[in-house]
Amino acid sequence: MVPAKVKHGSLLIGGTLSASAYKTTRELYLPLGAEEGTNILASLRTKNGYFIDHDFAVGMVVSLEHESFSTAVEEGEDEKFRRTMLLFGPFTRYYLDNGVFGELSLEIGLLNFSTGQKTNLFQGGLGIGYAHFINEKIALEPILSFRYFREWEGEKSNVTLGPMLGFGVQAYIWRKRAHVIKEAL
Repeated sequence: MVPAKVKHGSLLIGGTLSASAYKTTRELYLPLGAEEGTNILASLRTKNGYFIDHDFAVGMVVSLEHESFSTAVEEGEDEKFRRTMLLFGPFTRYYLDNGVFGELSLEIGLLNFSTGQKTNLFQGGLGIGYAHFINEKIALEPILSFRYFREWEGEKSNVTLGPMLGFGVQAYIWRKRAHVIKEAL
């Protein structure tokens, strides 16, 4: 196993595929009141960053997310709603020497509907992961994060909270071995 120390000036390039399933409540665009249902989300996220200090990276995340919501309307009958969203924003990561990292991301987006209405989107994530370096430059990264998602227009909103499980592959450009960094420190 390759040690996880990453030097200042390295680049982080890669992405994560995540999925989650939630019980959720929706009230946006529902004149008869809120409804409860099941929300399944698949997310493809690209993460590119720069190490501003040893083991501390900041960068940009872009997420393409596909959501499927189903709710029971009558006995044995479900109503389904699907959509795809694009969000972007900053993220930051800090690595421990053993490969464990913490990650914080904040993303925004906007949905445009054919009726001309615009729905604002905000997503925040706080997670913990593990970078398993298969060689000096490439890491396989499972991550467990807590996701907060909100979409709103005016006074009404939909909010989703819950865990998200993901798996990523990252390339670390200009990364040096841990012993080289420790000698320089």
